[in-house]
Amino acid sequence: MRSIIAAAVIAGLAIVTPPPAAADLPAEPPRINPPGKVEGREPSAYRGKYYISSQEPYRMCVAQREGRFQYWGTGGNGYYLSTYQMSKPLTRGAVWMITPELRDMYGDKRGRQIRDRLFATKPTKWNRFYWDMAFYTVLNWEAPGSGRKHWAGGRFSCRLGMTDWGGPR
Repeated sequence: MRSIIAAAVIAGLAIVTPPPAAADLPAEPPRINPPGKVEGREPSAYRGKYYISSQEPYRMCVAQREGRFQYWGTGGNGYYLSTYQMSKPLTRGAVWMITPELRDMYGDKRGRQIRDRLFATKPTKWNRFYWDMAFYTVLNWEAPGSGRKHWAGGRFSCRLGMTDWGGPR
């Protein structure tokens, strides 16, 4: 009887899948500076450690409200960047915040290279993957929703827990 239980336990361990953070990130890092303007109302390109699927309507709402899904856009005389309208200091801090996950996924050397390329590239030229990664990392850094203060206010309300982002306005 013990051998049957042991076999069942071993079989159960054999079907354990990797955590979503590792399984859902691209095997090869996306190109940092894709050609053309990066824009479009699409699901998040990032699905890593800080991604929470139930927050996707909130992300879509913020992206619509702040920058109308124009990842190349700026506001506040160039002080705020991307569809998420992150300040320049927040954008720089977000690169430092995403670096550990990049290093975990792509290796220490490659992760640092990506970090350095992000710093060397105008943020308005970044691939949307890195913007979505920065958004979710800042939003959920300490706990789910802990960074939402960065997107408080605005001309219409975006709330964590919303189930529908409301569409273009």
